[in-house]
Amino acid sequence: MGKDAGFAPGMASPLLPVIVNSFATAPKALGKSRKGAAQTLSGSDAKKGANLFKTRCLQCHSVVEAEGNKIGPNLHGLFGRKTGSVEGYAYTDANKQKGITWNEATLYEYLENPKKYIPGTKMAFGGLKKGKDRNDLITYLQDSCK
Repeated sequence: MGKDAGFAPGMASPLLPVIVNSFATAPKALGKSRKGAAQTLSGSDAKKGANLFKTRCLQCHSVVEAEGNKIGPNLHGLFGRKTGSVEGYAYTDANKQKGITWNEATLYEYLENPKKYIPGTKMAFGGLKKGKDRNDLITYLQDSCK
């Protein structure tokens, strides 16, 4: 590197501490959203999830297969299903093209902020900011959407 690098040959770059610190903190920063997803359902409460569903979701969604779609798509069979794929529901192109499969991790991230996770979705729900609430709701949905 020598003269062009702005420091004497054989001396460590003044950026070395920054680079080393970046490697040390990057896994934490990158894992922040994934950490919650990896811990999904740990210590969750299906009863609390049922209450969340009743107060925050039921007006637009059903988990009962025979009830069909409401303002939002029916959630029966949600886990393992691709985004934008419930027959008879008019999804936005954003939902159809997202191309993810619903599972604990994807749902955990989505429920935090649906409009951020799928820009262009018509879902009006602002999200559940607390990871515990998302875990509780996911536990309820796993039990109820089979």
